[in-house]
Amino acid sequence: MSRQSSPLLPVEQVKSVGMVGTGSVGASWAALFLAQGLSVYAYNPDPDAERLARAFIQEAWPSVLALCELPPETQVPGERLVFVDSLQRLAQVSDVLQENAPERPELKAQILAELDQHAPASKIILSSTGGIQPSLMQQACARPERLVVLHPFNPTHLVPLVEVVGGQQTSPEVVDWAMEFARRVGKHPVRLKREAVGHMANRLQFALLRESVHCLIDGIASAEDIDDAVRYGLAPRWTLLGGLLTLHLAGGAGGLKGILDHAGDAIEGWWNDLGSPVMDEQTRAKLVQTTEEIARHRPVEDWIRWRDENLPTLLKLQRQMTAPLGED
Repeated sequence: MSRQSSPLLPVEQVKSVGMVGTGSVGASWAALFLAQGLSVYAYNPDPDAERLARAFIQEAWPSVLALCELPPETQVPGERLVFVDSLQRLAQVSDVLQENAPERPELKAQILAELDQHAPASKIILSSTGGIQPSLMQQACARPERLVVLHPFNPTHLVPLVEVVGGQQTSPEVVDWAMEFARRVGKHPVRLKREAVGHMANRLQFALLRESVHCLIDGIASAEDIDDAVRYGLAPRWTLLGGLLTLHLAGGAGGLKGILDHAGDAIEGWWNDLGSPVMDEQTRAKLVQTTEEIARHRPVEDWIRWRDENLPTLLKLQRQMTAPLGED
């Protein structure tokens, strides 16, 4: 394997994950790993980090059990979550390392450099970064070939998607390993063929959100009706098919060629008319006000609890309906 001095630990032999950062992403990962039978070693310099992480996991645990189809009486295996006092110790005791630090390139560089220094060459370093290109982070590493992005989506312990993104120096074997590891812990990984700012799914997500903001600010529709258009029109079909296959079916027997022959010029016209809103003070204030209204002025925590209680049912239904015509 290119630049890898020793063989990688087989995915099925991984027993522990070393986690840097235990905020909402890290603690969410930890809940999933514990449910999947792994031990978690964690490092966070905040003196209150362990208490907050354990409280998060306890709150998330019922929804994790539901998604993983584990007995509802299963208790959090708290003894398998161990906080250590240094990155050096974390790098030594864990089978694979995972970085969940805030999206500050200089902080990530410092953490990755220290992990890279202390971890044996065979240990892979996964990053949860939501948009920093791995090639930039690899500049901090003496062994850049073992760094790969494994980007989850909120809430990490429930949403299946993860993006696997290698940098310019990432070994292909490491990318393959990350794909297999993601599947082992119940994720649905997608492999990006090349790096992009924001990776891919965030680009898709924020393209739609940008036009949602435009429609709101331009007075095309209310915030509630904009969200309802997604919930009741786009999301149900996309849950089954995705956007490209949905468009293919829109052409009837003619498929994508049929819809492009029929409406290709119109689609291009819609693209050309899409908005480019600016996040000035007026736009931000409007967004905050209208979002509070569609949230019925209920606390965010109430919505998170409602979302996490209902997501497992939706995701299990989606799993049952995957590839109805079979896969090659």
